[in-house]
Amino acid sequence: MRRKAIFLTHPQLLRSEITGGVQLCSQEFHHIIENISELSLADYYVPYTRNIMQRVMMKLGMENYSMYDVKKDAPALLSYVEKENIEIVFLNMASVVRYAKPLKERFGDKVKVIMLSHGNHSGDFLHLITKPLTKQSALRRTLNKIRLGWLIATEAIHRVSYLDGVVTLSETEKQIENWFGGKRVEFLPRRLYADFLPYTPVAGRVGFVGRLDHPPNLQGVSILFDALQKMDHSKLEIRIVGAPDNYGQQLQSKYPFIKYLGELPDKTLEEEIKTWAVLLNPVWWYSTGASTKLARAISWGVPIISTTAGMRGYEWKQGSLIVADTPEEMARQLIINAPDPEKVQHWAAQTRIIANNGPEVESLGNQIRSLYK
Repeated sequence: MRRKAIFLTHPQLLRSEITGGVQLCSQEFHHIIENISELSLADYYVPYTRNIMQRVMMKLGMENYSMYDVKKDAPALLSYVEKENIEIVFLNMASVVRYAKPLKERFGDKVKVIMLSHGNHSGDFLHLITKPLTKQSALRRTLNKIRLGWLIATEAIHRVSYLDGVVTLSETEKQIENWFGGKRVEFLPRRLYADFLPYTPVAGRVGFVGRLDHPPNLQGVSILFDALQKMDHSKLEIRIVGAPDNYGQQLQSKYPFIKYLGELPDKTLEEEIKTWAVLLNPVWWYSTGASTKLARAISWGVPIISTTAGMRGYEWKQGSLIVADTPEEMARQLIINAPDPEKVQHWAAQTRIIANNGPEVESLGNQIRSLYK
């Protein structure tokens, strides 16, 4: 008999016209789990909180895993788990971790609770403290340090007391989860697949796609552009895709050699990307999770330039990307490779080799299975 499981998530993470890294990772986790033959998987949706106090705390920048109203949602969730004889609950993203407490307090070992982590909040928040986008007051800096302590304490308490296992997006994250006290922790390499675009590159055209209000993204491209503007970049055409619009417009004003295209739905985005000679993945820090959008970029079969940090969470048997670990080296590699049609075709072929040499869905499912057996 198949074991019943639920995938607990916000509905937007599985259904969205515009697919970002979080949506891609959620859909990837879902695909792997639904292909575990012994499981019968159902989706269970939870809404973002409408609790006034929680929303005020988020507005004040003091959110502590409080995006969901767990107290309000828990009775219906517990009733569903009991009525449907659910044996395994997969929590999609660390942000829903607080649902683990009522589940374990009610069902104990009868229900396994596995968190599918996209990255712990304290890691990204530490980045904001050490590399803020804007100057902060002494009060804000003090409140940030208090919040960081709350986040770490919440993360550790739930790993020790309420989670049976954690799936991470990188080997680095696995060690952090072990440090938090996770009972069982598995690093799940990103699933790679081939969905190649009809590639028609424009010589010298370079592009970036990602959320621009995510500090590592914004700072990542800005650091690269600072290096690039000191060199002869006349043969390059830089194009940026992402939201919010005001961040994109600010980048375009600061760096006149780039063109901001706004946020694009998937089909329009693919029409754009199939003309790029090189796709950018300028990740300079080991922030939480992994560059989940890199898997999508590899599936398109276009040339990619990345840092070593930007490739964390990935494993493949053959093929290579262009790798540059300083802004100056990345700028030089762009100037050398992007305008040259032969080099562009070479690196496109390498990306397509990678797409066909990633981990198998079955082996990834076996890793998840080890957490609830």
